[in-house]
Amino acid sequence: MKNKREMAQKILEKMGGMENISNVFHCMTRLRFNLKDIGLVNLEDVKQIEGVVGVQICSGEIQVIIGPAVESVYNEVIDITGLAKTSQIDEDLDNLNQKEKWSIKKICNDILNVFSACITPLIPLFVVIGIFNMIAVLIGPQFLKLVSEESDIYKNFYYVSQAILYFLPIMIAYTASKHFKCNTLITLALAAFMLYPALTEIIKEGTSFTIFGLPMPLVDYSNSLIPMMLIPWVQSYLERFLNRYIPDVIKVIFVPCGTILIMLPISLCLLGPIGNYIGVFLGQFIAWLYSVAGPLETAFVGALCVFSIVFGFTKPIFFICVTTLMSTGVEYTFLPIAMVIGNWVMLGALAGYIFTEKSVDKKQFGITCFVSLFLGGVSEPGVFGVFLNNKNSLIATAIAGAVSGLYIGIMNVGYYVFGPSSFLNVMGFIGGPSTNFLHGCIGAGIAFVCALVIMLILQKKNKKVY
Repeated sequence: MKNKREMAQKILEKMGGMENISNVFHCMTRLRFNLKDIGLVNLEDVKQIEGVVGVQICSGEIQVIIGPAVESVYNEVIDITGLAKTSQIDEDLDNLNQKEKWSIKKICNDILNVFSACITPLIPLFVVIGIFNMIAVLIGPQFLKLVSEESDIYKNFYYVSQAILYFLPIMIAYTASKHFKCNTLITLALAAFMLYPALTEIIKEGTSFTIFGLPMPLVDYSNSLIPMMLIPWVQSYLERFLNRYIPDVIKVIFVPCGTILIMLPISLCLLGPIGNYIGVFLGQFIAWLYSVAGPLETAFVGALCVFSIVFGFTKPIFFICVTTLMSTGVEYTFLPIAMVIGNWVMLGALAGYIFTEKSVDKKQFGITCFVSLFLGGVSEPGVFGVFLNNKNSLIATAIAGAVSGLYIGIMNVGYYVFGPSSFLNVMGFIGGPSTNFLHGCIGAGIAFVCALVIMLILQKKNKKVY
């Protein structure tokens, strides 16, 4: 559909109208709607809109998959709804969403929404970390040995990636404060105090320290993500309480000072340690699972690489593994598959689909999906436009993912840096032993070839397109 405005209008209509929309944003391929009444949406009707590749409900969101043109459609949606003209949604309208009954499913969805809202805006920074760190490794003594670690050019690239990592908790505090609608500067001040060099030195030395008389657990927050999400959550309730009961004439003094005064012990003596222990526990659990199952775990993850995208259960695992990567510098259990191998599995299956598909239109669509994934790392058009409509491709990706995942596990391949999401994603394996990158590339090659061959065999045996 060339008229993006007409497409946006039709999507809004199927969402139950503008009055049913709490918020709308977008990623690389999808429009993401937070709705007051999700029951007003008929997914099949949305799928019938020309230009829509697919639609799904994930983590409480309606996600309309459009592809590379999503930003143009998003701009039209914003122009029609006027949502971008205000910094936040009308509280009275937004609170209608809270009438949903509490349940385990709702709690899990709420947690995932918080992670998504806090992490998603930072994805460009993860890319910067990966690219700059990758360049530093490539030109440095670990790889090509073009410059030494003492050279300015090496430090230029290395320091950028390390600076972002060091201050990542403050950036998480910023995005979390926006999500919970609390005072961003107060949240940043709390995060800055937790990373203050003098306090960090006390923690490293193991010296006892108190916050207004309360003993402070000696926790290093330089790589912590979860604590910086918990703090603005509690802060938002405290600020509403203080704003309600403190007279207007003295709010400018007592609300910010009172917030800091109360939140400091809560943050450093309660929320910070709890959040840190949660992250450590989850990371240790995944590491334990890998130590017990080893290659079987990575084979299982590889077999589910496409299904995990469809059902959206990669988010919590991804966030946990990112925490592990940030704290240890390497991740073995999930990111090698999710960030690299899974893409090559899908590329191989798409190549087999293109070679065997007789329909010109479907072949051209397959080529579009292949190019989008190969050059841009965008998998959704292929997943929802090809794989879900072709049983052979699902079988091929499951088998190829399991085989390549098994190889990655046997060779103990680790993921070290966030590389490009394109065909250069294998750069994520640069780091650690020199053989890590080699085995990572071999694993990607196995994924592609295996998926391609299985797809060709299955399509040849069964010409029926599902």
